[in-house]
Amino acid sequence: MTLGGGLQHAIHVYRQLAELRLEVVEGGRVLINGVSVVGKGTNSVVFRCRPAVGHMELACKLRRGDATRDSLAAEGQMLHLANTVGVGPRIYVYARDVVAYRYVDGVHIDKWWKVADAERRRVFLEELLNQAFRLDRAGISHNELSRLERHVLVERDVPVIIDFESATVGCGSNVTQVANGLSRLGLGLPLEALRRYRRCLCEDAYKEVLRFFLNQL
Repeated sequence: MTLGGGLQHAIHVYRQLAELRLEVVEGGRVLINGVSVVGKGTNSVVFRCRPAVGHMELACKLRRGDATRDSLAAEGQMLHLANTVGVGPRIYVYARDVVAYRYVDGVHIDKWWKVADAERRRVFLEELLNQAFRLDRAGISHNELSRLERHVLVERDVPVIIDFESATVGCGSNVTQVANGLSRLGLGLPLEALRRYRRCLCEDAYKEVLRFFLNQL
């Protein structure tokens, strides 16, 4: 297991996996010390995994020993809250150093966007902004959605928002974050509509933002 922080940390994480009845398997597009994994971040490494009993495909985010965060439990809680409004991969189980959720067999949005036609982009964009609006209504701020290329996967043309590590409850505008992320893909910004939306987080202002983006495609 390639987690940094020494053998003791790896043993501690392995024990949590055993208690949660999870098995890590090799696989993914990222290579770390000769091991194929799903992804690597500042605080965690994401492996493919599965329940000890059953055939469900899962991703296991495991805290690195040199992480700046002392626990992944808050991320598990935020993903669970996002799931209640139909956002994010379905949470399976979580603990201090482990967050397990449905494995998303997708590609990053920036790669998908380059090859998608206008109609696929329209359907996708409406669903992505709807997810952001649902998070706003639930009072959950992802806080990293201006970087869509790192935090949105596309699975069979459907957006899946991932990585709730920095998410908070009570403030923020996911719709504004997503709008800024879309500008990095070459779309213009409805500045006045976004200002109004940030003030009220209301449906009519949201629909104005949505119409602006859809009319560009």
